[in-house]
Amino acid sequence: MTNLLRGSGWRASLALTVSVLLTPLYLVPTLLFLVGIAGVAVFLSGLLLIPLATVAARGVVRVERQVLRIAGAEIPAPAYSPGWRGVFDRCAWRTLMHSAALVLWSLGAGGLVTVLLLTAFVLVNLPWIATMIPIDRANIGGFPISYGASALGVPAGLLLASGSLHLAEWAIRGEIALAYVAQGEGGVLRMRRRIAALEATRTGMVDAAAEERARIERNLHDGAQQRLLAVALAISRAKRIGDKDPEKTRTLLDTAQTEALAAVQDLRDIARGAHPPILTERGLVAAVTEAAGRHPTPVQLDVQLDERPSRRIEALGYYVVSEALANAAKHADAAPVTVRLCRTADASGDRLQIRIVDAGSGGAEITPGGGLTGLAGRVHAVDGSFHLHSPPGGPTEVKAIIPWQA
Repeated sequence: MTNLLRGSGWRASLALTVSVLLTPLYLVPTLLFLVGIAGVAVFLSGLLLIPLATVAARGVVRVERQVLRIAGAEIPAPAYSPGWRGVFDRCAWRTLMHSAALVLWSLGAGGLVTVLLLTAFVLVNLPWIATMIPIDRANIGGFPISYGASALGVPAGLLLASGSLHLAEWAIRGEIALAYVAQGEGGVLRMRRRIAALEATRTGMVDAAAEERARIERNLHDGAQQRLLAVALAISRAKRIGDKDPEKTRTLLDTAQTEALAAVQDLRDIARGAHPPILTERGLVAAVTEAAGRHPTPVQLDVQLDERPSRRIEALGYYVVSEALANAAKHADAAPVTVRLCRTADASGDRLQIRIVDAGSGGAEITPGGGLTGLAGRVHAVDGSFHLHSPPGGPTEVKAIIPWQA
């Protein structure tokens, strides 16, 4: 029953329903190809339809990538060869076969989920439907129903809807896996790309650790260290004065106490920036809400998380949000900020998607040694993806997609 509250299940169901509606479009490349093959046997003009079928298949796959975005999946575009070679290369033929497989998949998996959800909707509304039909003619599919029996349709419909949403999530993962396989992302090739990605993220982990260490050292040097030095100097002066000037000694000790308390607060702020206590106790949603409350400009939160990810991912997710909010406070000219957290899925499993948008002047870049570079390195280190879109004039969008468990 908890599936009814999960946004990922409803998004997957919506994506599958859209696929069912687009089945005629998915069928176009296959029909062009089959007619072209049949035309070749009669006259050579049918050859013109074959390249047209591969081009149409590109459009179908492009549409499917947008449909999968409804479920939160980001599928990269296939790498076609340039020019006319791209019409007949291996990627083009895989795309054509992909469009043909989509017809079967959308009618099979998408049709099944859609029918089950419609049935669940009817069962949930069965008591209301029964009141609209005369009791002597109240029947469904030839089976008579009574007002009392119709009430049993509500729990049955809710159970069916919960199971359908769970099935939809598995079906959309299958469709995502099909998209990757159709691009040649399976087997040895996918393993090679995975190894290359791990080699790249290894460097990112080292850079991210160095960036974090530099941040802590910088904050300690500029804040707590200076305050503790002031405490030591105030106490040293108070000891030299002693009883000669009690009033001045008391002032120096008060100053030392104030600086000591401020140093403690600085240390707490540094620790909170790395891993605040609320993150451990109440989770990512509460920690992000607290961070948004401390932001100097209005922050609109759109959080769609029904469960907590792993602690490591929660820490990384909080770091992404807090760093993005800090950058917005510095460079976005007091513009409002929108923070969106949701759970998505792709061929690798569930993902945490983080999206931060500010209405500032834009122009942000990922430069060597910059804060965004360290942020991207941390995300890549857990096999996630990091995207920055910040055209001149704004808005600036930071988007991170990281594994749900790591």
